[in-house]
Amino acid sequence: MLPLFIKMLPLFIKVLPLFIKMLPLFIKVLPLFIKMLPLFFKVLPLLIKVLPLFIKMLPLFIKVLPLFIKMLPLFNKVLPLFIKVLPLLIKVLPLFIKMLPLFIKVLPLFIKMLPLFIKVLPLFIMQLPLFNKVLPLFIMQLPHYIMQLPLFNKVLPLFIMQLPL
Repeated sequence: MLPLFIKMLPLFIKVLPLFIKMLPLFIKVLPLFIKMLPLFFKVLPLLIKVLPLFIKMLPLFIKVLPLFIKMLPLFNKVLPLFIKVLPLLIKVLPLFIKMLPLFIKVLPLFIKMLPLFIKVLPLFIMQLPLFNKVLPLFIMQLPHYIMQLPLFNKVLPLFIMQLPL
């Protein structure tokens, strides 16, 4: 684990100024994270089960990290929107955690697609004003989507089996 940390240190040093710029936003979000702590402790046993998978994925993460660093300025633009949606995400988190093992199966494919995602992201950000108009409608429909998640969880493994990993 220490050699991986040493490899990541130069990247960390590059990201540090951006992190410092984001600190005021982080301070705004901190009360929400504190509210999430009880949920985090409920989820902790599952996270401990998934930890070995994350450790296996660490080399992939290191490959992708430079791409994420390139995306950080864009992330800073999107972060205020994320903060608005965070309370809703907290409600959906337990369902997401149930889906985590499937997500881990799909992650290698996602990593292959990441360069394409980075090319498309500026276009997505240009569409954010429209997204802000549509988001309230989506939020109104969210209970319906959440009710459909058990069905989605049944269908997702079939979909994943069809993916060329």
